Amino acid sequence: MTSPLIFPVDAVREQAAGELVTVLAVGPWHEREFAAARADAWEADRWPTVESLDAAIDRCQSPSTPPELVLLAQPLPGYYRQQDVDRLQQAAPLARIVVVAGTWCEGELRTGTRLTGVLRLYWYEFAPWWQTARERAAAGLCPPWSVPFDTPQAGRCLDSARKMRPAKVAIDAVDYSFFESLSAALGGYGLAAEWQARGQSARLEAAAGIWDGGQLDRREVTQLADFCRRFAAREAPVVALLDFPRVEHREQASAAGAATVLGKPVVVEELVGALAAGLGDEPARSV
Repeated sequence: MTSPLIFPVDAVREQAAGELVTVLAVGPWHEREFAAARADAWEADRWPTVESLDAAIDRCQSPSTPPELVLLAQPLPGYYRQQDVDRLQQAAPLARIVVVAGTWCEGELRTGTRLTGVLRLYWYEFAPWWQTARERAAAGLCPPWSVPFDTPQAGRCLDSARKMRPAKVAIDAVDYSFFESLSAALGGYGLAAEWQARGQSARLEAAAGIWDGGQLDRREVTQLADFCRRFAAREAPVVALLDFPRVEHREQASAAGAATVLGKPVVVEELVGALAAGLGDEPARSV
């Protein structure tokens, strides 16, 4: 089954992208949130996977082609030790290490000591980041993992020259200032935004929708379902933005009609990528 986060690109480009990125997955990728993240990531079923950093180090020291990316599924704070990550980096000095943090790691940056020398993503951020990063690599642009990890946002997709085909996007947001900020950001990608007050019942003519929520309580599930229902007849995609979504929140949002769930704060290029996937649009690039 094709993931809603996958861009419709031709086979030649897919083959070229696959040759550009070699991946090694480490850790409990079979557990719930990581399995969900992997299910939405293109080509993830092809990644070799090992359970521990020791096994990853052994693999990187073998004669096989070293990975360009090492993806660490981290279910708990402190699951990986810095000295072991450093050993992995020594075994594969040209590889970049990406920590994919699970639900129980949401307070780690406030209360714990984060790993250094790695890019860190939450599990719900991984699939849109991976898709956008792959697209950049396939287009011959610098992938986000190749930049220096010297700021908190380093390695995120923040500098794209992506342009969409002109389209209108309806944004259901309680806070009008949030709509204004998002509208201005989307305008840079060729998308026009219109505000929809929460609970408004007017017919929507937009090509896609963005629904801004919180932690998806029962009331919000109903509101999201009402918003998605207004797009359903035209099969127009809806992207739901949530605070620290859990796997069950993603399942509830999907059942309500959302094509994609992204966590906040959202990276605009990754949001645009999700919209492009739902619209069947392969954005052009000006570089």
